[in-house]
Amino acid sequence: MLRGLYTAYTGMLAQQQKMDTISNNLANANTTGYKKEAVMFESFQEVYMIKINDPEQAGNNRIGKGALGVRVGEVFTNYEQGSLQQTDNPLNMALDTTGMFVVGTQDAQGNTVQKYTRDGSFGLNANGQIISKDGYYLLGENGPITVGSANIRVTEDGNIFEGENFIDTIRTIDFENLQSLRKIGANLYETTDETTEKEYEGKTIQGFIEGSNVSSIEEMIHMISSMRTYETNQKIITTYDTTMDKAVNEIGRL
Repeated sequence: MLRGLYTAYTGMLAQQQKMDTISNNLANANTTGYKKEAVMFESFQEVYMIKINDPEQAGNNRIGKGALGVRVGEVFTNYEQGSLQQTDNPLNMALDTTGMFVVGTQDAQGNTVQKYTRDGSFGLNANGQIISKDGYYLLGENGPITVGSANIRVTEDGNIFEGENFIDTIRTIDFENLQSLRKIGANLYETTDETTEKEYEGKTIQGFIEGSNVSSIEEMIHMISSMRTYETNQKIITTYDTTMDKAVNEIGRL
């Protein structure tokens, strides 16, 4: 009986984690370049149940196997392309396939720390450097890109021109295994030990931004399904509680 109680509890815990993921997706439905997340469940590894304090089972007290419920096995990111939205802002850029813009900031020692993003809604700081919403420099082949004004022209291969003057080439990069990237907040990613870089083979599109790939309707459907599963497990726990109450207070008097 208690094993079933625990199984229902793990189901509630897993659904709560799924709800947190869905809520985060919905909160970022309008975030430029955001990639939605999804949860994969897996059952706990089966373990032997042990019968203790039974002299007849001395030396062999394993009586069978039993699954201990469910848990979140993985939270993975869906890198499906979001829709491109035209802004006509020359500092807005989008990528038409998998890949990332390379942005950076300086650490305490003055070294450039690279991060990656799909959010191409760039602007200019007071020094004429192209930056992200959170102040990260857009990096080119020669470091942070500095221009005289927002009136720039960006070609499909990432070359930036101001008038007829070539400024720099935007650094864009792709990865062999996108799931090896780690989200660090502010719509940024960083690499891990499992990440392998490869050349970006897509286009850079000026005057567009990439929308989130979150479908609000789809996420709401997932949320309703998750809530119903949570409530079902809740009712199971209530039923177990009622049954144990009867076993202790009524059957125990017989």
